[in-house]
Amino acid sequence: MNRLRNRQQHLGFVTFGCKVNQYESAFMAEQAEKLTFTLSSPEAADILVVNTCTVTARTDRQVRQCLRQWGRLQSPPTILVTGCYAQRAPQELANFPGVKAVFGNVEKGRWLELLAAMSQTAGTMVRVSDIQNCNRFVPMPLGSFWGHTRAFMKIQDGCGHYCSYCIVPLVRGPERSLPSSDLLRQLQHLSDAGFQEIVFTGVNLSRYGRDLPGDKGLIDLVRLLRQTSWPLRFRFSSLEPQDISYGLLRELSDWPHFCPHFHIPLQSGASAVLAAMHRNYQPAWFEALIRELTALFPQAAVGLDVMVGFPTETAAAFEQTKELLNRLPVAYLHVFPYSARPGTEAAVLSPQTSAREVGQRARSLRDLSHGKKLEFYQRHLGQVVEVLVEGPVAHRPGWLKGLTANYLRVMLPGPPEWVNRFIRLRLIEMNGQDLIGVAM
Repeated sequence: MNRLRNRQQHLGFVTFGCKVNQYESAFMAEQAEKLTFTLSSPEAADILVVNTCTVTARTDRQVRQCLRQWGRLQSPPTILVTGCYAQRAPQELANFPGVKAVFGNVEKGRWLELLAAMSQTAGTMVRVSDIQNCNRFVPMPLGSFWGHTRAFMKIQDGCGHYCSYCIVPLVRGPERSLPSSDLLRQLQHLSDAGFQEIVFTGVNLSRYGRDLPGDKGLIDLVRLLRQTSWPLRFRFSSLEPQDISYGLLRELSDWPHFCPHFHIPLQSGASAVLAAMHRNYQPAWFEALIRELTALFPQAAVGLDVMVGFPTETAAAFEQTKELLNRLPVAYLHVFPYSARPGTEAAVLSPQTSAREVGQRARSLRDLSHGKKLEFYQRHLGQVVEVLVEGPVAHRPGWLKGLTANYLRVMLPGPPEWVNRFIRLRLIEMNGQDLIGVAM
């Protein structure tokens, strides 16, 4: 490692995909700073780390375009590739010009060792272990969260649901959780660093703790956190509906520090399609869950993941999905077209819809999402809310942007000293996709 300490090189990151990847990039960046690397933009980097996603064919294509872009520069950076695409197809990525090393998701936890080994290796180094043999959570503690006001905190990894369309279990491995003692220690570090909000994240966050001794679940974590009055507010990134119990919702509703914001995958509103996806619930059950949730959290922002164009999705099945979404009291939708993933069960099914039809369905649901979001925002006009100020508005001098506990994006006039502070304000009008507020 002494060799690395003497090399004052600029290190940049390009991160694709989910909050888990963003967290892991932040961990790698913080570790590199301890070796006196200088963090920089990708354009100024001597070493570029590309943290990849492989959830869809589109993200695969974006990764390849990124590697070609940086590899054909006249003076290209040294490129390191990691993440889920690297886990799935390491040799494919190793063949791109400029790529010096490819390492898997488990290897992220000891990436500085790989960085040192890379400098002593001729050719392209590939280090990707079999993630299905990984049964222990690899800690990646953060003392800060570079470039962010709200801190993400990865507390879970892996997924055991094996939905027929999803490649995530193949590239993230079995479910595993950060022990609560380590979690509390990391939480204290982030609180001491001055963060006001923690976003708990994981590959399948709702299964947190199920692999730990005593078969503890997410509800036990909530009870543990409620025992201490943290000077923080807490948010969950995404929860699978099968694991949202009434008991968990009651615990959350009694926790003043919990942000009433739920992101939940629906995927389809048609029973036959859900069965083919291996999603073990019915549309009527899902609707009852959302209505129970919004009864307990009347101000909550509820967002849903919805897939269009699954191979067995007929026109009638799509209409069933759309009708269900029209009825549900949700704030927004994350709509994405089905993408065949190698090694998944659904990849061998014959598609019944054209790309054009899939595009039309996606646009239809995105229009619905726009209307849902507008309705949700307008419902809050005139209310007094508390906003965590995140930073300045780039195109509007003298203005700041922030986020309420229930996921309202707000702009407000105010001084730079308000950044990373909670400000009470009244919501007075809409400006495009943002709410405008004035401090009380």
